[in-house]
Amino acid sequence: MENTTEAIIFDYLIIAPTWAEPIIINDAVYYWVARQKICDEHPLLDLKTDTVYRYLKKLNKKGLIAYIKQGKKDCICVTKMGKKYISKVMSENNPNNLGKKSESTRKKIRHINIPSYPSTKDSLSKGVDFLKSKDTFINHIRANFKNKLILEGMDTYNQKPIAISVSHQGYLYNLRTGENFPGVRAKEMWTNLYSLALEGRLKSIDEEKKHA
Repeated sequence: MENTTEAIIFDYLIIAPTWAEPIIINDAVYYWVARQKICDEHPLLDLKTDTVYRYLKKLNKKGLIAYIKQGKKDCICVTKMGKKYISKVMSENNPNNLGKKSESTRKKIRHINIPSYPSTKDSLSKGVDFLKSKDTFINHIRANFKNKLILEGMDTYNQKPIAISVSHQGYLYNLRTGENFPGVRAKEMWTNLYSLALEGRLKSIDEEKKHA
């Protein structure tokens, strides 16, 4: 995947049978994945319909989905290559449980805080050196975001809202339930949070800079 947004959109397309209208095209089942629906379901990604269209075309070009325009409807189905990709990601994230649902954070969190801030290069030039490495980023979050909202969205594992924070002990936990995230999942969350920060797509960091 080129970036986190593309991965999130692909993850959402994977579960299209649970939310999209099925359409038979050439004796095959496709799903009408309305671009506006994708935008509405991910409000904090700040998506535009033409942006979603570009990602659909990219995923189609990569062979991960089959994309067909049925009148004004954007219709897709996940290809064999797409299913192999899903299996590969699942096995990499949980090699001892091949075939079980991946614990990938991108499958757990669909809504991402998005307002952009300067690129990593610009940020570093202005003294935002905590983005130089994942370790410095984690240390910064642990020092400055204790019991504060870092990221919120929807946990598609149980279809419940999720709000990520860090405890005084340095553990990632759900602000809504007070429960710590398990070790493997927490590790993946740190990686994804750092990636979002590097892309300038983590609102909590943006807000922190505004008040610095």
